[in-house]
Amino acid sequence: MEEDTKKLFEIGVNELPSHIPLFPLDNVLLLPFGKMPLNIFETRYVKMVLDSLKKQRLIGIVQPKDNSGEFFNIGCMGKITSFIETPDNRIVLNLDGVCRFKITDSQLSQGGYYNANVETIDFVEDINVVEPMIDRDSLIKKFANFFKIKKYDLDLNIIEETSNLQLLSTLTMLAPFNKIDKQAILEAQNLIDRLQVVNSILDLNTFTVVGSNSRH
Repeated sequence: MEEDTKKLFEIGVNELPSHIPLFPLDNVLLLPFGKMPLNIFETRYVKMVLDSLKKQRLIGIVQPKDNSGEFFNIGCMGKITSFIETPDNRIVLNLDGVCRFKITDSQLSQGGYYNANVETIDFVEDINVVEPMIDRDSLIKKFANFFKIKKYDLDLNIIEETSNLQLLSTLTMLAPFNKIDKQAILEAQNLIDRLQVVNSILDLNTFTVVGSNSRH
C-alpha cells in the first residue's frame, strides 16, 4: 500500500510534460533534487501558480538573458510540494527540482505569464540518477570556505540529513556564483560534468571541490 501511495507523488520519465509555465528569475539556480522556497506576489505569477496547482504542479525556472524578455533556453522544472496563501494575497511555496528542459518556443498566456513548449529527452538522467559517492566533509569545508571569502553566511544545519545528491544540489544552488556560472552549471550534461564545472568555477576563486565517483 505504501508503494502505491508513493507512486502517486512520483514523476517518471513518461509523466514529464512537454508544455509548462515559465517563471523567470535572474541569478537564481534550481537543480534536480534541490529545494527552493518562493514568495509569489505579482498577479500574473499568482495566476501561474494557481493554474499549475490544477494540473501537474510543475513550473519551469529559467534565467532571463537581459531585460528584453528573452530567456536562456535551458531551465529546470520544479514541482510545488507545499504552499500557503497569506492574508495579503501572496503565495509562499516550496519547489522540488525535478528535471531540466530545453525551451523550443514560448508564448505569452492570457494570464500574463509565459508558457513554453519544452523537450526533456536530453535530461532524463536527472530523474534516474544514482546517488554519488563523495567525501562529504571535504566538500562541505570547501564550500564553507568559499562562502566565507564571498562574505556570505552558510547555515550547515540545512544539509545535516541530506543525501549526497541533495547536498550537491543544495550547496551549488546556495553558492554565490554569478549568473553565467549558474547557467553553465545548469547546462552541464550530467552529474559528473556538473561537478567538473563547479570545480572549475571554484578553482578560479582559489578553491577546489573534492571530486566524485558516481556509480552509474
